[in-house]
Amino acid sequence: MSDSHNWTVNCHSLFPTPLFVFDLRQYQDLNQNLLKFVYALKQVDPGYVASNVLGWHSRSNLFECSELQPFKALVDRAIQEVSQAMGYEAIKIFPANCWANINPQYASNKIHDHANCLFSGVYYLQTPDNCGNLMFYDPRSARTFYKPNVKQYTAYTADAVAHEAEAGLLIIFPSWLKHGVEPNLSQEDRVSISFNYVFT
Repeated sequence: MSDSHNWTVNCHSLFPTPLFVFDLRQYQDLNQNLLKFVYALKQVDPGYVASNVLGWHSRSNLFECSELQPFKALVDRAIQEVSQAMGYEAIKIFPANCWANINPQYASNKIHDHANCLFSGVYYLQTPDNCGNLMFYDPRSARTFYKPNVKQYTAYTADAVAHEAEAGLLIIFPSWLKHGVEPNLSQEDRVSISFNYVFT
């Protein structure tokens, strides 16, 4: 946009949606230990269906397990940083639940959000090539009522944004942001741990 002799112009972005991506520098040992724990858990936990399609979803109390305490401490620190960045440093935020996901070949996760939570997140343990992007969808449903075609998508016109899964990434976002996971087209498992945080 440019100014002219008729006006000066400014564009303000209202109600931005934050996506915090923490790229762990040394995650190999952490992931190895977590993978061992998750696969051992799968042997005794039949799991249940939530947003997962063909994949395994563990019980949701993993933050209570002693094996996950180092990981929980890491997530707690990340949540604290996110809270401060968003202006929530004055409220008490604490974990609500945590679960593991194993998506074998062709498994995916349906579009969903996390009601009654403040922050949600995912941490990647194993991400083979073509294992399925994490998809985020525009939560403003009114935008779809009357939508023109565009030649090239921008931050203002895109309906969805893909974020590639990568081992060692910790992603945190508002729980109301709709998201899903594309089908795993590799022959190896896609493994992650997800969580929700709430406030008082």
